[in-house]
Amino acid sequence: ASSIQIVEVCVPPDSVMPSFTLEVEYAKSNRAACKQCKDKIEKDTVRLGIKASTGEATEEGASASHAIESVRWHHFACLPRARGAAWFKKNFGESAQDIISGFAELKAEDQNPVRELFRACRGEGAVPPAPAAPAAAAETPAKKAAGKKRKGDAEADITEPPAKKVAVLSPEQQAAIEAAKAALASKSAAVLGALLQKNGLPKAGKKDELVERCAESKVLGVPPECPTCEKAKLKFAMATGKFSCPGFFDSEEKRFKRCKGPGDAAADLQRTAWLEL
Repeated sequence: ASSIQIVEVCVPPDSVMPSFTLEVEYAKSNRAACKQCKDKIEKDTVRLGIKASTGEATEEGASASHAIESVRWHHFACLPRARGAAWFKKNFGESAQDIISGFAELKAEDQNPVRELFRACRGEGAVPPAPAAPAAAAETPAKKAAGKKRKGDAEADITEPPAKKVAVLSPEQQAAIEAAKAALASKSAAVLGALLQKNGLPKAGKKDELVERCAESKVLGVPPECPTCEKAKLKFAMATGKFSCPGFFDSEEKRFKRCKGPGDAAADLQRTAWLEL
């Protein structure tokens, strides 16, 4: 008689499928490269990113630990090519302003193109033109033509000066942040992460992102907790001077949740003092 062999299979602890969030902001520098086309993303242009959050259940099955990857940034027009329409429909809802973190911080004229882009990502329309970059980033000086110009050409070369950009921070604050970044640049990512953790701030990201986060909070103060969800520290956009909530990982539902942010309560928010190690 043939014997029956019983094979014991070890099943790993339950894991949670990653959840994804979309983020939008004005590029803080021109150092980051687009994850799709690999070209640099110009400073102050609108960039969009995809962030994955993965949770794993503990042995007791109670709370869940989670790891949040750094944001994978894309050019405005490259985002629809990063994933297919079916993927965007599966992982996100239909309303851009409710789904995309940082949407409320955009200038009014840049919000509608982002809405149209989000619909294009879902296969519901064409990719719109990217929001216009600031004059300093969009224009490059033209090379002078060889030879002398005719006098009649002088008037044609006269252009109107670019519109002045409204400053959110004072020159003193901007200089202090740059000085803090220079001082923090010599510290390791581990030390920067420890500083951020001590101040209740997220420590995930590339080193230049950690330096930027530390410098801003050291000079301006640590952003307050979101009064709406009471789960995460608020993010501050230096381009617009507005706070937004980055969302949080819900340990009970084991997924990342979006939050609409402080809303009308933003005017009463107060930063707290930066703590050193």
